[in-house]
Amino acid sequence: MLSFKNQITDILGHDIGDDSMIDESLITSGVEIIKLTPNERLLKIAQEQTIPTGGLNSPDKKILQVHKGNYIAREVELSKKAKVLDNGSIFYATTTDPVYYFDSQKVFIVADGSLTTGKLLSVPIYPTTDGSTLITNASTTTTYFPKEAERLMSLGAAIRCLKLTVGKHINVDEDIELGKGSMSQLQLLEASYDKELQKYLA
Repeated sequence: MLSFKNQITDILGHDIGDDSMIDESLITSGVEIIKLTPNERLLKIAQEQTIPTGGLNSPDKKILQVHKGNYIAREVELSKKAKVLDNGSIFYATTTDPVYYFDSQKVFIVADGSLTTGKLLSVPIYPTTDGSTLITNASTTTTYFPKEAERLMSLGAAIRCLKLTVGKHINVDEDIELGKGSMSQLQLLEASYDKELQKYLA
């Protein structure tokens, strides 16, 4: 399987020669795809974690669903914490109507007047190799990221790399002709990306 760097090289027809640029471009492209992908699709590849009564750290995660038993929990603002714990309140959370809230980047579940355990379904907001380690140019695959969007991510990263090199040709090297050639390629790749993105989201 080709590394993401090799995929980008194939798309551009040449080696960028800057692995750090490729790394950053892959992450940026992947983040954009995760943001655009509907939650319903991401749920199919989500990571499931147990939420203890003491809460679960949730930074760098796109929260897709929280549930307790067979019941999906609804999110409430932290300011309503006391109300969902008060059995005299209309906001009181029950076993069949659990709620969750965020406090200091941790997610908590409430049901029947107390903090309780449950499950969190999420995906990392960044493309990773294992759920926490960011992908690099040398990576060949992702985890908790739509497999059908990996090629799209490489295409988006190639476009970002090309944009940066076009700027270098024109502003630093003052190579106008090379810059024009790269601009033509950039326009073609952007049109291809838009088409493939719409196909992916359809």
